[in-house]
Amino acid sequence: MINGIEIDELKERIDRGDSFVLANASSNVTVCAMDAIKGTYCIPRRQLLGQLGALFPKSAHVVLYCVTVECAEEAAKELDEHGYTNVEFVKGTLGEWKDKGYPTESLWPAYDWHD
Repeated sequence: MINGIEIDELKERIDRGDSFVLANASSNVTVCAMDAIKGTYCIPRRQLLGQLGALFPKSAHVVLYCVTVECAEEAAKELDEHGYTNVEFVKGTLGEWKDKGYPTESLWPAYDWHD
């Protein structure tokens, strides 16, 4: 079973400086790159396995968020099914993160690939 974490827990982990890979698995990388939680890797869902596999070992602690909670949970399950051993998803969206007044940043133009 994949663990889901609340938005406030994610914020606490970031503030503590915990080590994990934070990825937005939205299919729209451009939107992700323009407004993201600091430290986010914007990796389209269809490229998630290949991109993460190229950057991190399957033992890396990965926390996923997406446009919807369902999207993040499905992406986490997909990684789990492909041998990732420490995957979690955020039980909330970027919109909810922002509603709490938590900061975001633009990653543009660091991500210049196209959807």
